Amino acid sequence: GIIYKWLDDIMWSTSWDQASHRSVAYQQLQQLAEVSATHLPSLAFGVGQALYSYFWFEENGPKIFLEAAELSVQLHDLSLKHSGCSNLSLGVGAFLGKVCHERWLFLIMLCAEVGTAFAKRRQSLSKAASLLQRGNELFEELRQYPFFSFRKWQALYDINTNSHVFPEGFQQRPVWPNSAVPLAGWLEANYHIFREDLDTILNQSLFDTLYFMGHVSMTQFSGRRESWAPLNLIHNRELAPHACQVAQRSCALLQSRPEIARCNAKDVGAAFARLQPGMGIKPHLWNAPPRLAAHLGLRTPHGASMAVGEHELSWEEGKATVFDDTYIHSVTHEGTE
Repeated sequence: GIIYKWLDDIMWSTSWDQASHRSVAYQQLQQLAEVSATHLPSLAFGVGQALYSYFWFEENGPKIFLEAAELSVQLHDLSLKHSGCSNLSLGVGAFLGKVCHERWLFLIMLCAEVGTAFAKRRQSLSKAASLLQRGNELFEELRQYPFFSFRKWQALYDINTNSHVFPEGFQQRPVWPNSAVPLAGWLEANYHIFREDLDTILNQSLFDTLYFMGHVSMTQFSGRRESWAPLNLIHNRELAPHACQVAQRSCALLQSRPEIARCNAKDVGAAFARLQPGMGIKPHLWNAPPRLAAHLGLRTPHGASMAVGEHELSWEEGKATVFDDTYIHSVTHEGTE
């Protein structure tokens, strides 16, 4: 709401590029966090989400800002209690009506990812242990609740939201074999066309221009506005007019696929996606099932990898990767190009 509008306006201005201005915004969020904790817990979820969305990365770089991330965990935990969602004696109807399922999964993800970050940084191992234990305790509690008990999740990183819409017994998996998804083979068969169109865009230095002329999304998932840039070709059944003027063959191919061009699910499409070296994409899980993601490697420099659930993946040029992005997933790019 208002907090997001305020921070988004700053992020899309030159103020966001200045550390002093970001610091002022962060200090104001800290003050709101204190108000949430002492007087107005109804603010906790919004402030916690703002910290996650805008201050996950330290100084707009690749490293997690541990102080802000830990505060976000605390606020999401407070929100779970204040909303009544921590009461697992709630009926399923009331539980879903309060969007408790999303609050629980998000808090579990934050505990696991922030705890892991503390451990990797070798900074305050007691905090790392506490957060990881809290995440696992929440997971063990949640999977006993009737809405989740049939899913047969065995470990924290089994959580996903596709299981909300598929019946008991349907196999959920973070990474899918290409043979099970016809789109994967089709992408590989048309690799040369997608690659040639991408090369044309890059050789003419059009990528950023076309990206900002189209549907700009997910800028908060990385440390800088431009570090993670999915240049949309088609989004929610509509072709991107400017991009498709340059990538005509790619757009024509995509328009022929019903999974992309005629799917009525939320946030469906295809894009040329770029992650700049030295940057990352923060952990997240999509809560708009049903959905799967398919990536086709076009230019795959060394050093980029993706964690999906308990799996770690990398890309190969001309090869498709199919994964369930309703599992917890994140990306790092430690390469140089």
